[in-house]
Amino acid sequence: MLAAIDRAFGATFGFPMAILMSEGDQVSVQYHSDGFVPDKDDLAAAASTIASGEVVRRTGPQGSERFYFVPLSTSNGRIGALAFRADRNPGRNWPLVRSFANQTSLAVLRSSLEDQARYAKVLSEAGQFQKTLLDSIAHNVRTPLASIIGSLSTLQEDHSVLNEAIRRELVDTARHEADRLNRLLGNLLDLSRLESGAVRVRADACDVQDVIGAALEQLGSATRHRSVEVTLDSSLPPVHMDFVLIVQVIVNLLDNALKYSPEDRPVLMRAGISENALAITICDEGQGIPQHDLDHVFQKFNRAARTSERGGIGLGLSICRGLIEAHKGTIRIERRNPRGTRITFTLPLHGAAKGGSTV
Repeated sequence: MLAAIDRAFGATFGFPMAILMSEGDQVSVQYHSDGFVPDKDDLAAAASTIASGEVVRRTGPQGSERFYFVPLSTSNGRIGALAFRADRNPGRNWPLVRSFANQTSLAVLRSSLEDQARYAKVLSEAGQFQKTLLDSIAHNVRTPLASIIGSLSTLQEDHSVLNEAIRRELVDTARHEADRLNRLLGNLLDLSRLESGAVRVRADACDVQDVIGAALEQLGSATRHRSVEVTLDSSLPPVHMDFVLIVQVIVNLLDNALKYSPEDRPVLMRAGISENALAITICDEGQGIPQHDLDHVFQKFNRAARTSERGGIGLGLSICRGLIEAHKGTIRIERRNPRGTRITFTLPLHGAAKGGSTV
């Protein structure tokens, strides 16, 4: 906007100009032409103009240059000064100069009001987003807690009338919900660590089979009642990775696949070498992610349409991407034909961070 004013001012008068704005007790240069770079004397003259509301004229050190400072006034007071360097007195063009100053004042005020309106909208949206997020977190914390409390209360109050099978089922339910709650809180903590740059990758040569086994063990009861078919290439070498972080990635991906696919259908997992990288693929036979959601699934707090009845706050895939990218790897997701989801992440076999790196 100010550049457009500068072009019009130069085309009309042939003078280079600058816009100086008042910020509390200070005056700063908001914009200037290439041929006029205000110095400290110009800032002092602009301050005088803003304070008095009168045009101030200053002569340059050579005596032949004249600098003029015209106040920029709005209904909210004087906000700055339009300054220009001239080799002659504008004379009868002064009314037009003042008109430029008035139009500049209105344009700056309008821009300021638009900024304030946008800022108010951002605050409003942020407040609504925060409320929605907190409501979602509260719901996803209360649900497993209610199951845990209910199971333990039943065990405590009706212990004598429960047979061994029912007691075992109640204990399994409490343990499953506790694991679910632990993953939720862990995801929130990991998000905080990723955004603060506090995640440190400690890459060591790891056996891929051990990493996958640890992930399946961590999922516990979720995999005891479901079929997870794992296929490993026989020639897999040790791969430099952070054992704990990659286990977490696999846990998040498998948890999603198990949650959003039929209980009577297996989840498939394959690990192999592709283009000098370890590639791990997880496939399910669920409803699949809608095509229009595929570009957004790795965004924070994004919950695709298929998650609407399953809870969650949309952090798992975002965290997976952060952890994989910290390893200099890649992750992608796609729909399977005729149904289901395929997600693949890769880790480089060479050039992985050794000795630790920070993201």
